[in-house]
Amino acid sequence: MIYFTCVQETHNKQGGKKMKLGEERKTKEICVEHVCEECGEPAVYKHTYLLEGARRNSASSAYGKDDCSWCEDECRFACEEHKDEVRRDNPRGMSWCSTYPRKNFEHMFLYWEKIK
Repeated sequence: MIYFTCVQETHNKQGGKKMKLGEERKTKEICVEHVCEECGEPAVYKHTYLLEGARRNSASSAYGKDDCSWCEDECRFACEEHKDEVRRDNPRGMSWCSTYPRKNFEHMFLYWEKIK
């Protein structure tokens, strides 16, 4: 392991506080849930979409794969009431791929958000 003996100081654009090489900082995060894109209620369905021609499109996560049911290039979340409405509203240039219910895939509905 290599350690630097000199200290380099630069200005932090966020607050003007000086940063020092090797300095550590901690960030706080909170676990939050995805919400319905239509009404903001907690989501119970995750819809995934793939670029059109995904298996032949090198820009797609499904490129060259036989089973692309777990791939996603885009996703949207919906509550029970708006499940079908959100599913039919495909992002431009994409086709629906899969729908996952929260009761079976809870981990897909949670994510970390930084706390300031």
